[in-house]
This record gives sequence, C-alpha cells and structure tokens, in this order.
Amino acid sequence: MSRPDINRVIDFQRLMLQFSHIERITHRVHKDAFVQENDTEHSYNLALTAWFLVQYFPKLDRNLIIRLALVHDLVEIHAGDTYVYADAATLASKHSREAAALRKLQSEWADFPEMLHDIEAYEMRASEEAKFVYALDKIMPMMLIYISDGYTWQKEGITLKQLHSIKQDKVSVSPEITPYYNQLYDILTKSPHLLPLK
Repeated sequence: MSRPDINRVIDFQRLMLQFSHIERITHRVHKDAFVQENDTEHSYNLALTAWFLVQYFPKLDRNLIIRLALVHDLVEIHAGDTYVYADAATLASKHSREAAALRKLQSEWADFPEMLHDIEAYEMRASEEAKFVYALDKIMPMMLIYISDGYTWQKEGITLKQLHSIKQDKVSVSPEITPYYNQLYDILTKSPHLLPLK
C-alpha cells in the first residue's frame, strides 16, 4: 500500500468536518446557552470515558475499545443521526441507511482498512469490547443531559419510564456497564425535577 500524500490527508480532514456537522438531539451547556452536541464531540467524549473505565476491566482490550469508540458513529456521516424516539418509518430505515453509509465509506476509504474493520466490528457487536462501547454509548447522553439539568428530556417531553424502556435492554449487553446504568437510573428516580417518572 502506498503512503498517502497531503491531498489524501486533507480529504480525511474534510471527512472529519462532515462528522462534526452531524448534530445529535442531546444538548449540553456551552457558555450561557444549551447547544446540540455533535458527533465529533460525542465520539471523543465516549472514547476518553471508555479509556478511563476500561483500566478497571483488564480482560478487555483497551486499544480496541478506544478505536471502536472513535469510529462507532462514523456511518452517520452519510446516514445521519437517528433519534431514538423518531417516527416509525425513520427508525425502520435506520439499518438500511447505515448499511448503505458503510458501503459508501468502504468505497471512499479502502485505503483505511483498519477503520472500516472496526466500524464493522462495532456494528456486529460480536466482541465484549464492542458490547462495552455500545452499552457505554447508551448512557453517555443520559449523563450529559443529567449534567445539563435535564434540558433535552424536558424539551422533548421524555419520561424516565420511556428512557428506561429504551435503554435497559441495550445496556444489558455489557456486564461491565450495566452497574453504571443501574446507579444512574437510581439517581434519576430521585430527580423528578429533571424528568417525570411516568
């Protein structure tokens, strides 16, 4: 494989800029306002949080976890972020949109096979590391919204019951992350000012 020239590295910067343009429904405090988190911020935060936690689970491959966290949402460059409470048609099309997005990345970035492999590995969730990242990804927005005084939940009219029904089974794929979810859920049950229980 030949070494990329500067133009190819610039192409990658364009890809990363596209990634930063994908806004998520989750809001965070920025200076004196609430702003939507973007995919770059989310992925960086997830990777660092995963790195912090994985040191306590030595049977897991730290480097793989960091790589999976960094690439876990890259398909959204072409597929967009799918809100978990979107309409039925949008939710039903998520898998096909993301599969098409992966094919596009595979076509555009055949010279970055490790990235493509890690995206596929995350999507398949066949390893304990992929399950760890997947489950942590499900509680990251919850922590951010909690820190932001429940702004997104209040704006979207989300109840704790709705949140729990969506998150619990997804997080349960990782025995390492499940206790953190349970602790967070307990905090939220005692915080009805952030989101109603039912």
